[in-house]
Amino acid sequence: MNGASSTLGVSADHEALSDTARRWVDEVVGEAGRRAGIEDAAPFAHWDDMVSMGWPTLHAAEGRGGQGFHLADLAVVLEQAGRGGVPGPLLATAIAVGILDEAGGALAAEWIPRVASGATAAVAFAGGASPFATVLGASDATFLIGPTEGGWALWSADAFNVAETTGVDLVRGVAAVEVEGPGADVSIAAGRPVDIATQLLCAEAVGLAAWCVDTASVYAADRVQFGRPIGQFQGVKHRCADMLASLELARAATWDACRGGEADEQQLAIAGAGALVPDAVVGIAKDCIQVLGGIGFTWEHDAHLYLRRAIATRALLPESSVRRDEVVELVDRGVTRTLPIELPAEAEEIRPTVVAWLDGLQARPREEWNTTIADEGYLVPHWPQPWGRGATAVEQVVIDQEFARAKVRRPHLQVAAWALPTLIAHGTAEQQERWVGPSLRQEIMWCQLFSEPDAGSDLASLRMRADRDGDGWRLTGQKVWTSMAHTAQWGICLARTSPDKPNHDGITCFFVDMTSAGIDVRPLREINGDAWFNEVFFDDVFVPGDCVIGAVDDGWRAGRTTLANERVSMGSGASIGAGVTALVGLLDAQSSPHDRGRVGELLARDGALGALRSRMTIRSLAGADAGPEASIVKLLGVIHDQDVQEAGVELLGAAAASADGAAAGWVSSFLWNRSLTIAGGTSEVQRNVIAERLLGLPRDP
Repeated sequence: MNGASSTLGVSADHEALSDTARRWVDEVVGEAGRRAGIEDAAPFAHWDDMVSMGWPTLHAAEGRGGQGFHLADLAVVLEQAGRGGVPGPLLATAIAVGILDEAGGALAAEWIPRVASGATAAVAFAGGASPFATVLGASDATFLIGPTEGGWALWSADAFNVAETTGVDLVRGVAAVEVEGPGADVSIAAGRPVDIATQLLCAEAVGLAAWCVDTASVYAADRVQFGRPIGQFQGVKHRCADMLASLELARAATWDACRGGEADEQQLAIAGAGALVPDAVVGIAKDCIQVLGGIGFTWEHDAHLYLRRAIATRALLPESSVRRDEVVELVDRGVTRTLPIELPAEAEEIRPTVVAWLDGLQARPREEWNTTIADEGYLVPHWPQPWGRGATAVEQVVIDQEFARAKVRRPHLQVAAWALPTLIAHGTAEQQERWVGPSLRQEIMWCQLFSEPDAGSDLASLRMRADRDGDGWRLTGQKVWTSMAHTAQWGICLARTSPDKPNHDGITCFFVDMTSAGIDVRPLREINGDAWFNEVFFDDVFVPGDCVIGAVDDGWRAGRTTLANERVSMGSGASIGAGVTALVGLLDAQSSPHDRGRVGELLARDGALGALRSRMTIRSLAGADAGPEASIVKLLGVIHDQDVQEAGVELLGAAAASADGAAAGWVSSFLWNRSLTIAGGTSEVQRNVIAERLLGLPRDP
């Protein structure tokens, strides 16, 4: 799988539209079309094709001469145009049509049909009134839309003069334009044209970033140096993984910005995209050239064309600092972004049953709730019956919605959420009966006995010995970093039963009674002063044969099931401490622009991570495999949580030198959250997984 082959669209219709656009860009435009006009000043040859496909007016109302679709549909097309580096007037014209469609009135009725017949537009983004120094699409444009001192206006070609300039973007330059007369008033809110431009420029920019990720990862897989593909070297591998992670975050932010919604909420999403996407795309384009090395620095390679367009895109939009400040202002006013999931009709068939069940639950004594929730399959509804409900993705979402609406909180399974899926997948019916139900009812608490002093991320090198003793086994060795071992009744443990076999073989999975003779649990005090972790010493500890999970010597397969569920848990939001919106409360009138900008960037990133998770949910509801978002959320999510706590500490200033008072929670959470990029697979290992499994880079030998 190539992670960069994902698209803005997550619906079947959008994916089909994206495929169509991509095929046309590849087959009709190609590299030759991309480079047309750089040296021979050849006109762009494919405008008529795009007009015939309806792309420039795709997002305009049918009653105004458009195709009647949504701006999000156009964004899917522009992403593929950006990936192909398509030159010409498509983007500027599409922005102008979006402005006219929202403004409505006589101008829209006159000019959108002209675009549908082949007219092209120029757009001036920045500055006040004419002359405009940087206008996109001005060459041979039929009309121009630009700002005036009082708002926005439209001028036909006979009312403006174009002075060509040397653009940074060599295949789609800008020009200086001076207008004659006041132009026709475009009745639209002052900030909306720039917002529409932000949405569409970000959509195209995500496509060009995808080209950079694809190009860099393919080159890294093929280019051999020092006798190895350079993609095997961790430095290159991690750079490519970070490029993909940055791309997916930018893609999610853009997708969210183009979805629409209530005015303030949409404004928050647009500001968030403006704060994140232009900078991210420039960074990805720079990293692409770094991975390509010398070949990326040549005129002949297209990498510089994409870097040039990324720089030009960022220059045309409001500075990211302006957008970050806007995000802070909106959140400070109480604006939040909700991402409702559109459910199929079957959801409303399920909902009455869930509502009625919750009504019955709330009629019972409160102390019975948790047991009832567990026994009737609502604690983990996606698990198979009888422990869950075998719920489909749609049913899971409905259950979550209704529990939230009823304000009924389900208990957290903690480590049992990792151990029990292993039991369900690999255990016998008798073992499942023995442990699953009591654990769901919180009668049994669990710990995970995997890591050892010399086997952390390299878990397959574990040394704990398990020797046969009649029908059972004797375990000897040491485990470390074991959360809650001091309170758990049972632990899931990996031990080596056949030391003569290769690392991943000869390991067996055991369920261990933590009250067994020979177990010595010693607390490990963490850097924040707490003691959640433990060292656990096993001295000839007897484990009965009926506590072996799965086959003897096949424990690595069972262990991988546990690790997979742990990583899902870590990626779903494992932060300790105040959330990102609490940072806004630490700002005041004396806060520096740097501090406000930092909080704005974190708020924007938080919104994009929420959009990433929403995209995962939508894919699940459609029955599709998880996209690259699933692997990236864990990497980016925990780093984000750490950054939030660190920002809180820094915003407190000198007060953070004291462990008392207002600083106490922030400092403790900052220290605790250092574990998030270690637990459940370090971020470095996660980058290897992303690079190898999503980008196809070769494994380290």
